[in-house]
Amino acid sequence: MPIDPRELPIYEALDELGIAYERFEHKPTVTMEICDEVDRITGVEHCKNLFLTNRRKSSFYLAMMGANKRFQTALISRQLDCSRLSFADDGLLNEKLRLLPGAVTPLGLIYDKRHEIIVVIDEDIKLLNRISVHPGVSTASIALKTTDLLSFIAHCGNRMRFVKI
Repeated sequence: MPIDPRELPIYEALDELGIAYERFEHKPTVTMEICDEVDRITGVEHCKNLFLTNRRKSSFYLAMMGANKRFQTALISRQLDCSRLSFADDGLLNEKLRLLPGAVTPLGLIYDKRHEIIVVIDEDIKLLNRISVHPGVSTASIALKTTDLLSFIAHCGNRMRFVKI
């Protein structure tokens, strides 16, 4: 299967930063069961990524947590001291990160030139040696060192907040 053009800017940015990664193709990951299947193939845990907004749609967050964790809006909102968060709509996802539903990834932060998205990371993510995320499409995953992913986010200029989920 050829590489989707939406992936290319992400690979270029990773290469420029000298970040090593492995790419795996798979069927679209529309459920966590399919993500579990991909994890077995890659040997690396997938990271659940959620694009969130506040009630007024004036603040945006990309939440990263382990695939086995349940999103609890009140818990995260309280730790961030913000109004109750909810899922941002598909239009905002495309506008802010140039991503489609099912392909949410912190690697899409290269498109957030205004650095308006705050990355909310579950503290347990830091304990993982390697992590798997989408490269801008839901039909592929890349495995990389967790520290390299955090370096990529910092390079993009987005603020990071660590929370306990």
